[in-house]
Parts: sequence; C-alpha cells; structure tokens
Amino acid sequence: MTGPPADPEAPSTSLLDAPSPPARPAAEAARLALALLAGLVLRSLHPGQPIVENYVGRQIPTAMVARNLERGSGFLRPTLDTGPFPNYFPVEPPIYQELVVGMRRISGLPLDASGRLVSALAATLAAWGVYELTRRRWGEGAALASAAAFSMLPVVIRYGRAFQPDALMLGGVVAGLACWDRARARDKARGLWAVGWLLLATGLAAKVTAVHVLAVAFWVVLPRRDWRGAVLCGSTLLPVIAWYAWAWSLTSASASRAAADNRDVWLGLLGLGALAAGETWRHVGRFLVVRAFTPLGLLGALWGLAGAPKARLWWTWTALAVATMAAVAAKLHHEYYWLCLAPPVAAGLGAAWSGVDARRPLTALALALVLAAMALEFSDSTWRSPDEWVGLAEAGRAVAEATGPDDLVVAPEALLFQADRRGCRLEYTVAAATRAASEWSSAAGLLTPAALVEFYKDQGARWVADVGPGSDDPARTDLHAEIRRRYKVVIDRPDVLLADLHPEEPGHAD
Repeated sequence: MTGPPADPEAPSTSLLDAPSPPARPAAEAARLALALLAGLVLRSLHPGQPIVENYVGRQIPTAMVARNLERGSGFLRPTLDTGPFPNYFPVEPPIYQELVVGMRRISGLPLDASGRLVSALAATLAAWGVYELTRRRWGEGAALASAAAFSMLPVVIRYGRAFQPDALMLGGVVAGLACWDRARARDKARGLWAVGWLLLATGLAAKVTAVHVLAVAFWVVLPRRDWRGAVLCGSTLLPVIAWYAWAWSLTSASASRAAADNRDVWLGLLGLGALAAGETWRHVGRFLVVRAFTPLGLLGALWGLAGAPKARLWWTWTALAVATMAAVAAKLHHEYYWLCLAPPVAAGLGAAWSGVDARRPLTALALALVLAAMALEFSDSTWRSPDEWVGLAEAGRAVAEATGPDDLVVAPEALLFQADRRGCRLEYTVAAATRAASEWSSAAGLLTPAALVEFYKDQGARWVADVGPGSDDPARTDLHAEIRRRYKVVIDRPDVLLADLHPEEPGHAD
C-alpha cells in the first residue's frame, strides 16, 4: 500500500524556516491560539460603537436585514426598513445576517455588537487559513508571522469588525482552501474535503466576488486537474447560483426599483472600461499603497513573496485577484474590495519577517513593531464615529421617543436604524434626491432635497429627521432651513432635528 503522492509544496528548509528543534504539537497550538486570539481581541474592541464608520451604505442595510430576520421576515425575503415597501435586499443570501441573529441569541449582545463579533470571528477563521496554507510550505515561524500580519493589516482591522459580509466571505474561502490543502496531503481525508467544500460554498454565497479562489484551488491545491476537480470546484457555486435565480423573481416582487436598478448598474459596470479613468488609478494608489496595507506592508509583502520558495499558491492568488478586481474596477472606490489581496500580502509579510528573523532577530522585531504601529495609525479612524454621526445614539433615542412605531420617518438610513423606525431615505443633493424618488416612481422627475421631503410626505411619511442640524455642509444647512420654514419643528438640538410633516400650521420648537 502506498501513501499519498509527494507534495511539491511541502515545507521548505530554506532560511524561511531555519533548522531548529521540532516544536511539540501542544506548544505549536498554543502559539497559534495566542496569535489568533490577539487579532480577535483587537477587532472586538469597542463593540458598542455605532456602525457608521467606513462605508455606512453597506453596513446599515445589512443590519436592517438582520433585524428583520430576527423579527420573522424569513431567509428568502431579506427586507429593508426604507420604502417603498416591500423593499428587498437580494444582493447576496443573508447567511451573514442569520449568523448575526444566532450570535445575538447566544450572547445576548445588541444586534450591532453581535454583527461586529461575527465579523471578528470570521476574520480569525481567515487568519487560521493563512497560517495553515503558509505552514505547509514555509514552516511554523513564517506561518505564525503571516497570521499575525494578516490581523494587523488595516483593511482587515476595518472590515474584520464591520457589520457586512466581507469578513465572512474571506474567512470561508481562505479556511475552505486550507482544509482542501490539508486534505491533499492526507490519505482518507474525506471529512476535510467536506468541511472545505462547506466553507468555500459559504464564503462564496456571502460574496461571490471571491470566485477567483476556485481557480486557485483547481490549479494549485487539488491533487489532480481533471473534470472531477472542476466539478468539485464548480459545485461550491450551486448555493449562490440558486440564490440569484430566486433573487431575480424577488427583485420583480419588490415595490422598490432599487434592486433592479442596482442589478442593471452592476451588469453595466463589469469590464475593463474603468481602468481608462484617472480616478480609478487614484483609488488604486490610495487603497493599495496606503490605506489597505500601508506602504511598508506592501513593499514587505512583495519582497517576501519574491524571495520565498514554493510561493506558487500566493502568486496565483494575487494574479487572479488582480484580474477579478480589474473586471470590477468601477467599484474599487469601495475599500472592502481590497480584502481579497489580504491573504497573499500577509503571507508575503510572514515570509519576509521569517527570513530577516533567521539572520537578525532584533531587526525583525523592530520591523514588526514599526509595521504594527503603522497599521494602527492607518486604521485609527475605524475606532471613531465620523463627526456627522457623533450624536447618532442620542438622536436615535430622541426620534424613537417622539414618533410612533408605525410612523414613516424621512431620515438618513443610519438614523432610521438607530431609532428602529421604518421610513424614507433623506438625501442632500439633487442627483441623490432624484435617484431616491425614482425608486418609488419612474415619473418622479428631477427633485431638490426639499422637494424630495415633500414627495415623501405625499407617499405617507409623517416625520422628517436628521442628525447634526448645526452641520457645516451648505447643502444640509439649506435643507434644514427649508424644513424649519415649511414644517412644525418638534426637536431642534445640536444633535437632532425632528419636524412634523402634517401640522395644522408651521411652528418651531421651544
């Protein structure tokens, strides 16, 4: 009886993994647990912070769907709290939101904190996957450094604690690939193949833009590149294909035109046309070189991968991820799209650090501290709510106390979520106001923000609310002045403005 075939990417004996006494399994597991726990704790800090940092337009709709799932909307009808109703959010199956609801029931934490914790755990799963994929090629030292580097990347810190499914996507596909990678080196590892399939299918369902990982699996990880491997990889897409078949009919059933418009916009964005725009390259420079990985992190990753043996997995991943990002280049102003490069960047940093540590341990320690300090500096904004949302919690309580649970409120989505109210999305520019009205009616026409509020009033809205009426934004200041002039202002404080759209006569708060 013969064992499994020789693995061309088994651990190297180069300077990446300088000769040392073999580590005991318990000690190795303890070091890994410590590295993973440190990253989890970092991402879990300030769980009660309102979910308005970074990209609010992705976090708030995701949280609305989760809250409605908890209240019984059903998995097949992910529902938003912004009209017209019913308004469905079929962008992806609400697997992440279901996990958030489950976490809330288990932990007793508020919904927004539960979402942060699910993302933090999913990012930890991704860090474990990076460790496993690196350990089999370069040994434990480089693998531990890679896992630690992954958790310190600013883009991982930001979206590894955000209320959106991107961390779950990354955790699923990286850990799934790691399971298949381990199964390849073992005989009779059907359980690992099954777990890997489940993780990959979950990650791809959370966000199908990670589909390039299947090509990495086929070309690098699977023991044979034949029709069986193609079927195995392709089968992980069955759940998400089934969802989008259902979502097509769900979009037609929605009273809002937003889902259909977003679908058409997405289909129109696919292609390389955006690469000809200078703005696209400005986004590439800002996120790739600075915000996502830091300048030192990017240079260290390229240096590490260039000098590392058996790096075919990570170079293949990088090439396919870059090709995927080029195909959706029009979306690269959303920073979370850069998460797909975090695993190879972390692996490259682990390789670089391990190589330096083998020759100059003190230099390696100094570099690690500098990189950590730089990563914390570039991710600092994620721990603070933007100025416009500083009073959001107080504003939400005020709106909730002054309005009825069945009243429709015109307000920013974040304020609607914080106040736990259904309503209409408030906008501040003509273009945004026109787009918002078009979700209700194709005949709405060109509208100013003030006209949009009046339009919502005709649709049955009872209140209009906003945060920070003392804003320095001229567009918001003008809108607030119009609201004060036209409607009965009930609350007018530095943190919140609330007006009744149906008064007997206009008036002002005391």
